[in-house]
Amino acid sequence: MYKFIITIDLQPGTRDAILARAPAAQAATRAEPGCIAYDFYTCTDNPDRLVFVETWADRAAHDFHMEQAHPKDFIAFHEQFHERLILETIDPAVPR
Repeated sequence: MYKFIITIDLQPGTRDAILARAPAAQAATRAEPGCIAYDFYTCTDNPDRLVFVETWADRAAHDFHMEQAHPKDFIAFHEQFHERLILETIDPAVPR
């Protein structure tokens, strides 16, 4: 499994522009092979922070996703509104 969290701190007042386009990006992504989950959230204590959580079957599925036009278009659109972006690749906790 390949999973990561993207946290985006936005320029004030730009959140709604991104949220208007996020559902279409979400639907297209969820329809791709290997996509297990693709969700986005707004932070309750910071309205200018968005959090995207993606889960893929493997790295190859995510690599395929990143070659498609819709993520490239969505990323190019929202990058203009970033103040900061943090990308964290995570491993689900596994009891040992």
